[in-house]
Amino acid sequence: MEDTAKNTNFQKNLNGNFLCHMKTCKKTAYQISKETGIPYTTISELANGKININKCAADTVFRLSLYFQCSMDEILNQVSLLTNVSGIYRNVKYQWKPSRDDLVELHIWDCGEERVLDKGNYSQAYFYKVYGDMTKRIIDGYIEEKEVEALPNESVFFHA
Repeated sequence: MEDTAKNTNFQKNLNGNFLCHMKTCKKTAYQISKETGIPYTTISELANGKININKCAADTVFRLSLYFQCSMDEILNQVSLLTNVSGIYRNVKYQWKPSRDDLVELHIWDCGEERVLDKGNYSQAYFYKVYGDMTKRIIDGYIEEKEVEALPNESVFFHA
């Protein structure tokens, strides 16, 4: 049941940025289609949430950004491009996964146990460029913390 409700909610919010621009300009899908040269079915399906604007051709998004006089980033859905990025760093397997609250989480597998190291709303424009360094730094911090915890619990005294 919860997945169905979440999917319905996702469909309602799909293409929200595009819908806001469409509402602001007070034009119908037919008018936008005629004025941009984008097929009516494409505009209609975007407006009805049948297709995801992030999966449209770059030309379509570019024409819409010119039409609405905004950047392409302002029309696209804000979905982190980190989602499902995975790899191995310092012998630690990792994957960025979407969370239930529309954020993205860094999952690692350590000794057969899955752990979440980080969670955030990482915008595609900024974090896509730096995710590799960010992922490495988060994992480095985790490994350093584990190494400190593994040290013998001894008191060290300094004599003057």
